[in-house]
Amino acid sequence: MDISPAIMQQLQEAQAELATASTLPGPPVAGEASVSDTGVFSFGASGSGTAVHVLADHYFTSTSKVLWIYAENTWRYAPLTSDDEQGIAQVAFLADRVDGWWNDGNKVNLLRCWKTF
Repeated sequence: MDISPAIMQQLQEAQAELATASTLPGPPVAGEASVSDTGVFSFGASGSGTAVHVLADHYFTSTSKVLWIYAENTWRYAPLTSDDEQGIAQVAFLADRVDGWWNDGNKVNLLRCWKTF
């Protein structure tokens, strides 16, 4: 499948914006989790849509890992832990359809991955 240069340009711009915002957390540290850190999300907070593209950035020079979905003509992201990367990325890549929900900052807070048998 070919990806248009315009979509790739949008991804580069989204990556640059995310890097500038420095919103990616570091790796989780045992014993530091609090109630506010445990999966609180607002379902469908800002928008939702079906992903046209799904990709994962795995940086070998840092602990940052990011799952990207291209939905509703914009790249949206979710920071990943190593466990997330092994789990959700594989599930999303094997799915026939991936639906996502995101907040006002385009941070994905829910993925629904469909597999048709």
